Amino acid sequence: MNISKIIAAGALATGMAFAQEDAWPADEPAEEQVAEQADDSAAQQDEAAPAEESAEQSSAEQASAEQASEPEPQAPAPQPTSETSSPAYANDAPVASEPREANTINSKMGFGLHANFNYSFLNGLAQDWNMGDEEEAPAGIGFNGGIRLRIPMVDFLQFTPEINFHYAELIQEDESAKRRFKQTDLEIPVMMRGVIMDLFYVAAGVQFTLNLNSEVTFEEADLQIGGGLGTLRMDLEENIEQAGFTFGIAFGAGAIINDRFSIDFGFVLGLTDMYPKCESDLIESMDGGKQITIKAGVGFWIM
Repeated sequence: MNISKIIAAGALATGMAFAQEDAWPADEPAEEQVAEQADDSAAQQDEAAPAEESAEQSSAEQASAEQASEPEPQAPAPQPTSETSSPAYANDAPVASEPREANTINSKMGFGLHANFNYSFLNGLAQDWNMGDEEEAPAGIGFNGGIRLRIPMVDFLQFTPEINFHYAELIQEDESAKRRFKQTDLEIPVMMRGVIMDLFYVAAGVQFTLNLNSEVTFEEADLQIGGGLGTLRMDLEENIEQAGFTFGIAFGAGAIINDRFSIDFGFVLGLTDMYPKCESDLIESMDGGKQITIKAGVGFWIM
């Protein structure tokens, strides 16, 4: 009984062993197939990776090109508010909308210096002022210089008062005498100036003149009456005084070189008599003698 069980168990074990040996060859091809499929998948992935990278690179380049071609969005212009009204809006406004800034000469207050040479003569003397010789009116040269102010009123219009020191020597000469009219005055022109295209200016106003000192010298010629033993020499006397205050109309024009320098021209037409008091043995009267002055010089604005 036991022997038959032992034999049956051995036969069963031997059969199972043969069955297992027959199964191993069938399992190996399956494992090899799985390994080959894994290698094929890895190779396909390796081949697909460059293509995907190339596709991604192409997509990135196309996106960059489209982004470069598209205009950059501009920030909206700031809108003025009630809290930041004038200053912020003025700074953000376009240059074209801002008012044109006037030339420095017109836009600022300032003061400067000027100097002129002048030529003066008396006009309007009575015909008998010099014994009927009206052509020999006193005339001569001089100079003046001083300070001027610049007060802008509106665009291209200035108020330009001046204070000037004036000196002139007018000479009148005839057969009987030679006279020198020396004048030292303080001139106060009060004028309005208009600037044209920042290149030229014209001016008009009035001028007040205060006499500081005047001197009329008389150089007598030898006058002889008769001849021979009856010759008589006459000593002539004159007393001519200049008016202490005179008044006239002033005009001006000039060329603006730059913000500092200018070339100036002026004309002053006197309206009051220069020598209302005249006592002379030769001159009947100097009534009606009004002085006319022509000026030319340069100006310099300090500020």
